Amino acid sequence: MCASACTVGGPQHSASPKVLDGGLPPAATPSLPGHPGAYPAPDPNRPRIMLRFDVSDDLRTVDGTEHVLFHPDRAIGELVFRLTANTPSSYAAGNGISIGRVSIGGHGQASRLRRAGAAAASPGGLLVLPLVPPVAAGASVTADVRFTLHLGNGGFDRFGNANGISWWGSGQPLLAWERGYGWHVEPLGQIIGETATSEAADIDVTVVAPAAAAVFGTGHFRAARAAGGRRTWHAAAPTARDVAVAVGKLTSRTRIVGSTSVTAASYDPAELGSMLTTEDRAIGLLSARFGPFPFPSIDLISLPERGGGIEYPGAVLLAGIGEAVLTHETAHQWFYGMVGDSQARDPWLDEAFAQYAQQLVDGTLGTGYQDDPLPVGRSMQQWGTNVAAYFATVYGKGAAMLGAARGAAGSSKWDAAVRGYVRAEAWRIARPGDLVRALSGLPAAVAILHAGGAVS
Repeated sequence: MCASACTVGGPQHSASPKVLDGGLPPAATPSLPGHPGAYPAPDPNRPRIMLRFDVSDDLRTVDGTEHVLFHPDRAIGELVFRLTANTPSSYAAGNGISIGRVSIGGHGQASRLRRAGAAAASPGGLLVLPLVPPVAAGASVTADVRFTLHLGNGGFDRFGNANGISWWGSGQPLLAWERGYGWHVEPLGQIIGETATSEAADIDVTVVAPAAAAVFGTGHFRAARAAGGRRTWHAAAPTARDVAVAVGKLTSRTRIVGSTSVTAASYDPAELGSMLTTEDRAIGLLSARFGPFPFPSIDLISLPERGGGIEYPGAVLLAGIGEAVLTHETAHQWFYGMVGDSQARDPWLDEAFAQYAQQLVDGTLGTGYQDDPLPVGRSMQQWGTNVAAYFATVYGKGAAMLGAARGAAGSSKWDAAVRGYVRAEAWRIARPGDLVRALSGLPAAVAILHAGGAVS
């Protein structure tokens, strides 16, 4: 996520690759293979998830179904899903999620809802499905969940509706598993943007919406013919931790950057050119620094709101399109999208790296936050609702700390070690110790991470 903590900087860059214009994503745009061989293959036993979102004519209600095939790496007696839309700040704006019929293995199943930091008037923050009998490690279990998502007033949030556009990210019940750890049952985060921990999954998404609406999001949607005033859209995201979708009066342009299909979609067509130019530059510079872009496509969705940006695999929800925000969210495609982390336990592992990467691109990386006494490695529960301190320390001090570590190690050695870390942790959920191991030959850099309170 990037809010007002992100600073704008860096020169513009111009390029003239192929550009496709239109109100809908072009059906002829190729399905690009990404970068085979650039990174290790994802876990073949990763969750496989099928989502369907049926959007009402007023774009305010989404009736959803979710089918999950899950192979746990340890024995389990329940399935746990996070209900992000019931976070207090989201719920207060009229957003929310309720649960309908649930089944396990095709058979009706009783469910439980836990409060877990959700708004008091909401159904709850965790959906728990008991498993009788328990499921052994390595065995499989299937679950089907029906749900209804309500979209309230617009604002800088994962959910909303404004000016004929609706959007949602983490709108489905989110399977809350971490391999080697278990279920994430911590309370919903009280600071927007850091709400989830989820494994990279093979996700198939269908959206049925009013025929006049365009659809963008994770996996890059393609449309079928309209029938009965409705149109069906489909996207495939074989390595996605989560899903974002935007529906409504959006105009788009698509540009091929290297081997990545970049689509800019906006309520304001005048923004599209600058969005593509900024993203062209960001992908080029970040790929040179960290390795090839992780996904075959990315949808950049500019919403009629202001406040920042929120990252999703292969998609970004933008409430304001400053260069810094867009670069920060693009960096998250490496740090969160591909190299995952527990956003509740270790939020700095993606946010500090995304801010550091953005400032490298912008030429604004400095050491001004090094005297901040708070540790970078605090969990979201420790930050509570202290938004200002969270941004100053995790983003500001975190980026400065990484920049100082790079300076202490030497830029070429540091950059090589970070590329090794990115490759080693691709499609996994990393921990601070994994970064320390990647930097084991750079003791001066590790010492700076210790001094910053990022690792212990």
